Amino acid sequence: TVVSGPAETTRGEIQHSAGTETVTPPISESTVDAHPVEIDQVFEILKNQRRRSVLRYLRTVEDEVTLGTLAEQIAAWECDKDVTQITSSERKRVYVGLYQSHLPKMDDVGAISYNKPRGKIKPGEHRHLFEHYLPAEAHDQTQPNYHVLLPLAVSLGALVLALLWL
Repeated sequence: TVVSGPAETTRGEIQHSAGTETVTPPISESTVDAHPVEIDQVFEILKNQRRRSVLRYLRTVEDEVTLGTLAEQIAAWECDKDVTQITSSERKRVYVGLYQSHLPKMDDVGAISYNKPRGKIKPGEHRHLFEHYLPAEAHDQTQPNYHVLLPLAVSLGALVLALLWL
């Protein structure tokens, strides 16, 4: 649901319209046709890591991207691998999730523009509203790399036991 607000809104202003909070996209102070997005919709989109990754990736490209390219990069980030090391099953898992769920939801609120028949994605008209809440880095590093930490911890534990044994 998109709610229209007054034309003279400022960047990122939260409005109360008929009991519903809305956020005006911070595109321009003089935007006459501002179509705010409900704040709940903004956070609904941003609560998912894969959707945040879509927005981050679109920040790095000049033009539209293909769904395949987007899926490969997000799979690489999720698997902590280089794009060239992604397996077809890793790529397919991300591709299907994007195609069936994430991209249509993001397109519905203007975070992205998704041409499903052509498989093309580009930033949407309200992208600035969503990007405003993203950190500056290329993708989240919020989860530790357990595949690196676990062997290190086991090795350290073995070393400590060996020293105690002596």
